[in-house]
Amino acid sequence: MFRSPFRLLAGVVLVGLIGATMVAPVGAAGRTQVQQGVTDNEITIVSLVSDLDGLRAKGFPLGAKLTTGNLVKRWQGYADAFCKAAAEDGIKGVKVSGNTCTINGRKVTVKPAVWDPVDATTFDKACIQATQDNKPLVVVQGNGFRQSSIGCITVDNKTPMFFGESVYAALNKASGNRLLTLGVEAESNAKATVALIKKTDLIPSTAKICILAGNEPGLKAAADALDKELKAAKFTVSQRVDVNTLSADPTVQNRESAAAVATFKAAGCDHVFVVIPFTASAGYYQEAQRSNAGFKTLIFDAATSLCTQFGASRTPAEVAGAPCVTTWDTRAVPAKNAVKADNAFEKECRAAFDTFMGGKSLPGVPAGDIVVPNGPTYSEDFAPNECTIMSLLIPAIAKAGKKVTWDKVYDQVIASGKGPAAYMSNGEGQFAKGKQFYANQIHVQTLNTANANTVKDANGLFNGNPAPVNAWIPQLIDGQEWFPVNVK
Repeated sequence: MFRSPFRLLAGVVLVGLIGATMVAPVGAAGRTQVQQGVTDNEITIVSLVSDLDGLRAKGFPLGAKLTTGNLVKRWQGYADAFCKAAAEDGIKGVKVSGNTCTINGRKVTVKPAVWDPVDATTFDKACIQATQDNKPLVVVQGNGFRQSSIGCITVDNKTPMFFGESVYAALNKASGNRLLTLGVEAESNAKATVALIKKTDLIPSTAKICILAGNEPGLKAAADALDKELKAAKFTVSQRVDVNTLSADPTVQNRESAAAVATFKAAGCDHVFVVIPFTASAGYYQEAQRSNAGFKTLIFDAATSLCTQFGASRTPAEVAGAPCVTTWDTRAVPAKNAVKADNAFEKECRAAFDTFMGGKSLPGVPAGDIVVPNGPTYSEDFAPNECTIMSLLIPAIAKAGKKVTWDKVYDQVIASGKGPAAYMSNGEGQFAKGKQFYANQIHVQTLNTANANTVKDANGLFNGNPAPVNAWIPQLIDGQEWFPVNVK
């Protein structure tokens, strides 16, 4: 079994999965099974999502839009939108009749497999639901699903998956052509991050660096790669602490990350790389501030929903000013005086989202809206990962022909060349042989705080943020924002 026994704490899951998506069953399968997930009249895709309705039933105070029904519309809505776009582009076999779009006579139907965010054992149940109860052509997941459970899908159950975040090389290798991701693979991310650091003054050559890592397989692999690349670049790595992220207890994790501060002080460290999620590292940030440790903290983006627009909205205030090296983008601009304009693809994503959600999305607003007491409501932004994934997947399915198989779909995705991306990688990405992740570029962002009580500034922003909520602010390095990820 490639799957590890890791049971992610409820807090980590809750942060990531609210930004994840949920879909509902549509119709019944056709009669003849040609390939798993493909019948005479239907192509089944399963979306892994959290059970938001279940959370609400348990008393969790979720925003009104954070319902299963609303999240259903994200994946299915983008599947339908890009099917219609494929028809407009003249891709053979794609037809639109009324509001229905088919690919060689088959409708793409997205069905859910869910996990309970307060019960980490349900990741395994979601895997079984996704791979055995439904048997889809492919499983899709926007963000929030733990890396250590992906192997249950792609390795143990040999089911393809398109994941909206990052994984590590060993998982990619074990999965073969059954795994595609948007985010940068951990090892490539480490190379690109250290190369970027050498170009900047983020870390001086004389620094003594410590690493705050975790023992969950994906986080450990990321920290191992970062450690290796830093040492290869002649930086001094003085100490590393691995928090027990295998524990399902956030109190234990934060107690350990807080205790790491004293360990790092004793080692003489002046710079600290944090690899673990904020729900495990909050103790570190609070203790470092309380004890006036004097560390310069940097974030290596390896954990779920870490340096994303949604992640910023759930980030502790103590993180303010800490730089994160990441491929994920923001709607803020370096000068903090405007909202970043959508690129052409993002405009397409936004228009489709507004149509199938029946409202007007606002840049920089995390999933579920921002409701200001006795004030306005700021409507949630569009779902960038879902849009990007479906923009790649649906045309590939169409181009795979009448006798569609996953092998054909995978080959079409890999051969698709450079394409657009939403809220990541400077608006573009590319798969290639030996490159199972889409991102091509990374940049540096720092956390900037705001909340519902923050008044608008002279530019109509909130302390420079697009919405009254925390945001990541991109940083320019010698006038340049984005830097390449080189894969050998």
